[in-house]
Amino acid sequence: MNDETRYYWDEDAEEIICPYCGEKYEPSYEDCYIGGEYVDCYSEEEVELTCDRCHKKFKMHGYPAGWRYRTETIDGEATCEEVERLLEGNS
Repeated sequence: MNDETRYYWDEDAEEIICPYCGEKYEPSYEDCYIGGEYVDCYSEEEVELTCDRCHKKFKMHGYPAGWRYRTETIDGEATCEEVERLLEGNS
């Protein structure tokens, strides 16, 4: 396994998607909680989140052009096997 960071980017998705398990979160102006923490879904700031399903940390980047989201794995959070499955699923 190389040290590249893994990204999940789906141009058609308006949800925040965990890059490990695929859990989807619906962005909201009022009540979006991920990992028990309130998330400002309409900020361009990079945010570190913890998935409610798999409990792994990931980074979320919001893009204001139609509010699309890119999520990114964090080094050390995924096993080699999980990264391989991610690569197979995104190819």
